[in-house]
Amino acid sequence: MKGHVAGALRWRDLPAALLHAMRRGAGAVEDFRAAFARSLGLDPARAGEVRLFGSGRAALHAFTASLDLPAGAEVLLPGYTCVVVPNVFMHLGLTVRYVDIAAGDVNPTADAISAAIGPATRLVVVPHNFGLITEGLEALKARHPEVVFVEDAAHAWGSVDAAGRVAGTLGHAAFFSFEYSKPLTTGIGGALVIADATLRERFAARMPALHAPSATTIVKQALTLCWHRLTMSLPRPALGLLVAGLRAPSRLLGVVAKTPDSEVSGDTQPDYRAGLHPFSAAIGLMQARRFAEIHALRRAQAADYDALLAGLPGWIRPSCDAGRRGAVLLRYPVLLPDATARDAAIAALAHEDIVGGTWFDDVVHPRGSRRFGYTTGACPQGEHAALVVLNLPLGRHARLSATQRAAVRSIAERHGGPGGAR
Repeated sequence: MKGHVAGALRWRDLPAALLHAMRRGAGAVEDFRAAFARSLGLDPARAGEVRLFGSGRAALHAFTASLDLPAGAEVLLPGYTCVVVPNVFMHLGLTVRYVDIAAGDVNPTADAISAAIGPATRLVVVPHNFGLITEGLEALKARHPEVVFVEDAAHAWGSVDAAGRVAGTLGHAAFFSFEYSKPLTTGIGGALVIADATLRERFAARMPALHAPSATTIVKQALTLCWHRLTMSLPRPALGLLVAGLRAPSRLLGVVAKTPDSEVSGDTQPDYRAGLHPFSAAIGLMQARRFAEIHALRRAQAADYDALLAGLPGWIRPSCDAGRRGAVLLRYPVLLPDATARDAAIAALAHEDIVGGTWFDDVVHPRGSRRFGYTTGACPQGEHAALVVLNLPLGRHARLSATQRAAVRSIAERHGGPGGAR
């Protein structure tokens, strides 16, 4: 299958990571931190600029907690996001409000964010959904000096803005995710980047003590990572048989590591104090060392999709050309005419051994989440995008054959509609 997970991971990275972790111990975490900093063009020696956590949401939680925001402080979020982001602020007792994305896009504009900032706004989460940069952060910081701007760079490892500045270094701070489906994966993990020197010093004084995940947790994460990597190696019929045979025993034994349903619903909190295990860090290190190769491949694949879908009606490619030029996309997003066309295209892609993703399937993904602080109808463009978005896969395991490329073009022609691609 050509899919969306473990997109930079090679089988040989796993034994190499295990050997590195056994040799270096806790030093493997520092090795990965330094390599990840270099991939962002940052100096690894600059104290406290990059810190590693057990998840991206833990990084966001720790940073927000360090701000000691007053009671009644408000956080602005994009009206097209993942539930783990608003849940952080719910758990911290903060109020949230959502800013709608632009029509035909997956991010809000800087002007929309600026207009939404009110007297109580103290923090704004600025998304780079799918790796597409929200431009205008410098102007926002200058216009609203009382507000802290945090980049949600979970999708955007390697993307740069129109001026060539790297995602994760544009706001006051940023968080990254290393979850299974991200451009760089450690199984579960994340990073915090603090670009503002004053906030960096403040955070250092308030940095929570992190604990290493349990051996059981790491085994589950490793097995799940291996499973995801395996699914990217098998054709659809073989994968179907494997899934049918292993689904029941894996659930019975509890070997799958995933976000619990109770966390998605907001009924329980994740472990925000979990750190990154040396083995997980070593897995990340194997990929971070190859950042230029990984980013170049994704850019080339996105350009191939651009050419493949050029001139076709109905498959809208979000963001302007300038915004796309600097992107390293997590997935290749298109907006179809309606939900019926999207679902039909996904079914047709599956027959070609191509996974058609539906990130984000809700204005607060996934569908059925509590949608903390969201009122239905508040972000109509975000709600519409969730109904019609389709993702095409990128990464090492998403190299399409000539037959699959022709099939994508044919599917787009059959399931398009009025409007035209751009």
